[in-house]
Amino acid sequence: MPKNTLMLELPEEAITVDDKVAVLPFWQVDIGNHQHHFFELAYVTGGCALHTLNGNTAMVREGDYFIMDYDSVHSYAQTADFTLINCMFLPEVIDYTLRGCRTFDELMRVCLMRYYKQYSGQTAVNRVFRDDDGRILQLLTGAQTEYLNKNVGYTEIFRGRLMEILILTMRRVLSGESAESQVLPQSTIVLEAVQYLDTHYCHKALLGDFCQEYHYSLQYVSRKFKQETGFTASEYLQKKRLEKSCELLISSDLSIQEIAHQIGYEDTRFFNQLFHKKLQMSPREFRKMSGNS
Repeated sequence: MPKNTLMLELPEEAITVDDKVAVLPFWQVDIGNHQHHFFELAYVTGGCALHTLNGNTAMVREGDYFIMDYDSVHSYAQTADFTLINCMFLPEVIDYTLRGCRTFDELMRVCLMRYYKQYSGQTAVNRVFRDDDGRILQLLTGAQTEYLNKNVGYTEIFRGRLMEILILTMRRVLSGESAESQVLPQSTIVLEAVQYLDTHYCHKALLGDFCQEYHYSLQYVSRKFKQETGFTASEYLQKKRLEKSCELLISSDLSIQEIAHQIGYEDTRFFNQLFHKKLQMSPREFRKMSGNS
C-alpha cells in the first residue's frame, strides 16, 4: 500500500479535477485538529488510533469506518501502524443538483427522499461503524480501483458504489445504532475486552471468561469497561447481539428462530421481547420495513 501522510489542510481544488473525488490510501500519523472543505469517508485498514471528531472521541481500529461532514473538525492521536483509505468527495459527484450541499443529512435527504423519513432525524455522521462482513471495504476498494485506473465510465461506477456504501450505512442507522450506543474504549485493556466480546458474542461470553484467559482482575476490568464504554459487559453483549440480528434480518432469509439461535439466544420468545423493547418493533416488522420481506 502506498504510504502518504494526510495534509493538515487539503484545498478544495485538490479533489475538483475531472470528477470532484479522490480515493487514496494513507499512512496516518498523529495530527491535531484540522478540517476539510469536502465530505470524507474514512475506512481504517490497519492499526488503531484515538480519533476525535467534533468533540467525540473513539478508539478506531481495522474494519471501522466513519463519515465526516464538510468542515468537520477532527484529529488523530496515539496512532499505531495506522493506515486507512480516505474517500473525499464533493456532493456534485453524486448529483450535480447537490452543488453547494454542506451536510451529509441534506445529501441523504435528497438522494433517498423516499426512505429518509424512516430515519426520524438520525444521522450517520460523528459516529463509528464496524464493517464486520467486509462488504464496505470491498465496495470502497472497488471504487478506489476505478478512481486510479480512470477507465471509460469510471465516474458512474464510482457513484454507484459510493451510493451503495451510503445506503448500507443508513441501514445501520435504521437498525438502532445511535450516537449514544457507540463504544468508545480508550485503554488497551478495554479495547481487548471489546474485541473479545465482539468475537464471542454468539456464545455465553462473559467478561469473566476474558479476565480468566488473559489473567486480568475482573473487578478492575468491569469498572474500566463501564467507565470507558458506558455499558456493563452484559449490556454491551446484548447490544452486539441485537446489532447482529438486525444485519441478519436485512441481509439473509434465515427465520427469526434461526437468527435468535445464531446470535446466542436459545429462547426465541425472549429474543422477540428484547428486540421489541429496544427497537419498538418486532423482528418481523423490522425485516419488512428494511425491504427484506
